[in-house]
Amino acid sequence: MNKKLFFIVLLMGLACPKMNAQVEDFEIGVKFGFNLAGIRGDEVDDLDSRSSIHIGLAAEIPINEYIGFQPELLYSFQGFSAESLEPNFEEENFKFDYIYLPLMIKYYPFYVVPGFSLEAGPQIGFLTSAILERKNVFEGGVTETSDIDFKEFTSDVDVAINLGLGYQLEMGAFFQARYNLGVTDIIELDGIEISRQYSVFQFSTGIKF
Repeated sequence: MNKKLFFIVLLMGLACPKMNAQVEDFEIGVKFGFNLAGIRGDEVDDLDSRSSIHIGLAAEIPINEYIGFQPELLYSFQGFSAESLEPNFEEENFKFDYIYLPLMIKYYPFYVVPGFSLEAGPQIGFLTSAILERKNVFEGGVTETSDIDFKEFTSDVDVAINLGLGYQLEMGAFFQARYNLGVTDIIELDGIEISRQYSVFQFSTGIKF
């Protein structure tokens, strides 16, 4: 049964050479999507993910029938939250924003699903903003939100390895699911060694022209 299914899929692929496995010319477009940014490393059990978004540009350069190169320029909102260890404070939100440059290699398994791709590649990010948002709790239940610039305690650069899946329609619309495995420590505290890296799931959609 499995052999019959294999030959049916193969014949369908051979019979449909006009169905694009990938783009044939240079394309560029826009993309946006959802981030679920978690943290790996030391003492992370009490840290919660920050749900946020990313937005930017994506291009694709065809290399051959099966492989394409997709550079991107993204603005991404990331970070995490934790319960405060100080009295009279509630949850603390660490809001970190980055400009990222993903460099993705895309492989199109031509005869399986036209337009479907496997993606992998590195990315480098540059910190643009790091804010620690805290809520002070006063007597009588009154709360006040205060923002602290946390940039001096945050690494200016974040490097990650990306793995993902993609699907692009002939009209140029595309969908992506990606995992970012951070390899650099994002927190830098003088005299304190702490290992914390990003672990981010991204779900994106967009269109190329």
